[in-house]
Amino acid sequence: MLALLTAAAAAALVLQTPHDSTSAYLDPGARDLVARARARRLLVDRSIRAYDVTVRERIAVGLRALRRDRMVYRRELALHVSWRRDTVGEIRVLGAREAIPIALRHEQIPEDLAADAPDLAFDPANDRVRYARGDSGDVRHPLAVGSEADYRFASGDTTDISFPDGRTLRVYELKVLPRRADFRLMSGSLWIEGEGFGVVRLLFRPARPFDMATDADSGDHVPGFIKPIRAEIRYVTIEYAQWSKRWWLPREFAMDGVATVAFATVPVRFERFYEDYDVIGDSAPPPPPEPAPRDSAQARCERQGTNVRCSCRRGRCQAFTVVIPPDSAALIASTELPPRLILGETDSMVTESELRELGQRLGALPETPWTFRVPRPRWGLARYNRIEGLSLGARVTVELGRLAIDGTGRLGLANLEPDAELALRRETGSARWRLAGYYRLVAADASTRPLGVGNSLGSLLLGRDDGEYFRASGFELAAAPAATHVQNLDIRFYAERQRAVDKETDFSVPHAFDRDHRFRPNITAQAADQLGIAATVRGSRRLGNDAATLGAELTLDAGAGTFGFARAALALRATAPLPPALALGLEVAGGTSAGQLPVQSRWFLGGPTTLRGYPGGVLTGEAFWRARAEVANAFPGARLALFTDVGRAGLRDRLSLAGPLWSAGLGASFLDGLIRIDCSRALRAPVGWRIDFYADGIL
Repeated sequence: MLALLTAAAAAALVLQTPHDSTSAYLDPGARDLVARARARRLLVDRSIRAYDVTVRERIAVGLRALRRDRMVYRRELALHVSWRRDTVGEIRVLGAREAIPIALRHEQIPEDLAADAPDLAFDPANDRVRYARGDSGDVRHPLAVGSEADYRFASGDTTDISFPDGRTLRVYELKVLPRRADFRLMSGSLWIEGEGFGVVRLLFRPARPFDMATDADSGDHVPGFIKPIRAEIRYVTIEYAQWSKRWWLPREFAMDGVATVAFATVPVRFERFYEDYDVIGDSAPPPPPEPAPRDSAQARCERQGTNVRCSCRRGRCQAFTVVIPPDSAALIASTELPPRLILGETDSMVTESELRELGQRLGALPETPWTFRVPRPRWGLARYNRIEGLSLGARVTVELGRLAIDGTGRLGLANLEPDAELALRRETGSARWRLAGYYRLVAADASTRPLGVGNSLGSLLLGRDDGEYFRASGFELAAAPAATHVQNLDIRFYAERQRAVDKETDFSVPHAFDRDHRFRPNITAQAADQLGIAATVRGSRRLGNDAATLGAELTLDAGAGTFGFARAALALRATAPLPPALALGLEVAGGTSAGQLPVQSRWFLGGPTTLRGYPGGVLTGEAFWRARAEVANAFPGARLALFTDVGRAGLRDRLSLAGPLWSAGLGASFLDGLIRIDCSRALRAPVGWRIDFYADGIL
């Protein structure tokens, strides 16, 4: 009977399909599959009057940095949801805990628990697929009536699924292709069973990343120095299970993505599990609700009681009372909670075979459609150094869907020499490619970030520029994992002309009061025409639950042309807790070279990232070694650290452990070393005191 009603409703929907939607179907099978699955949603999903379910959710938010990755936030919830279509539902909290490892050592009850709990309930007939909070956290459902205006459909693979009672169902893939690159549309696949035409699986990612500058009304209120702000979703997957041989309802829900805020990368992952459904349905779906102004729907819902939580959309509201037991300790220790989710660790709730299958499916998702879009230019690119003085610039991007073109220009007010760069970017589900032509100022040791915010502030406010620079013009091809993947490999091929640049300014805040306070000279780079390759391989691992970490980074570089050479460097890092309430951080690194090195390709030591207490470039040579050690209190939010650095650089055949430069000092660390202020003393000539402000310390 259900199949007959579904077929009749599908035929009626096909007759109602607008003539201009015929281009939405790339084959007749796709048209039939959409009509039947859409009819089922209208007949069956909308007929659900109530359901009870146990929901478990876990969320993890991290921060990727140069020295080590950090856990920023973690939350686990367990709820019993009683959803009611026409009345007020109830949510009972079975367990709840959150942790902010970057700032606090203990777990606690989530502060917004009552407000967040209703987000775990779902409306079976919703025409949006919601994967995150906020107005930007959903996409239009491909089976919503009229979705042909937003999507195109194609038939895909066919497979069979088996049930514990021996039944099998044939499942058909429906590929969903967005008509335009809109973050509120999906690019993905639905798997639909061929008996009742219920959705068995949904896998997608938004058609393009979310960009706050162009996609959110609040973008104008965001300070320019933390832009751009983007969110890119690697995947959203929903697995459905059949209940009472009639209802296909979510069983597992997972999302993996990454947000970028200026220079920071923030991976985000959450998983949700639905168990033990009890579903009540009508024999026929109710009539569609009459649209109502949002304000009136919200007001009507809130009049049901001060303890009622309302979630309103398109003139309809879901209302819940949220019951939170008063025993906080019991909620935090509840056995109903799922295991803690630690980014970068093997997940105990997802098997290796499931991860491999998911990776194969992601590779088969439809590509972003071709389009043309020009977001607002990014103004306010600013930096300060002794070569350019104050350098101001802007970046314009042209998005073509599967490709993007970036144009960047800047001008130094001291040297009045422009920088220009034109790049073609290609991003897939697994990799990022970038082909660029450029004429720009380059740092001899980019890993010390002399063109970043920290060194710019130090140059202007302290009169101390730790970078060494030269000018390069040429072409490069760079590759790296997709932004949503672990950044464990960077590779760059280049062909460029290198030439020297001179110091052009001495202006800084100290120089304004003391004319004898001047910047040190820049290196005299050697003119060269070079063809080369550079690669960095990195990895880190967390050891158990005691916050101990290990990390390694291998850098390789080789060039041919005016100078033929090769370089290699290895850095090892470790952190570990110490009794009674202390933390230990260690870092050792070494590098060597072969062939004839130009001045600009030597190793440089000095400054906060390599040898504190000494100026940048205090040591230079064909080979180097260095080490640092720190001991601090264990509280991650704010630490005081005692540290020492030691290092030496020179000719590769004469480098030894004897007579290194050595420093020691006291540092203040905030947010697990994300922000760092050090006061250091150089203990061997040239002796002196230094204060450094920088990001990403080892503790």
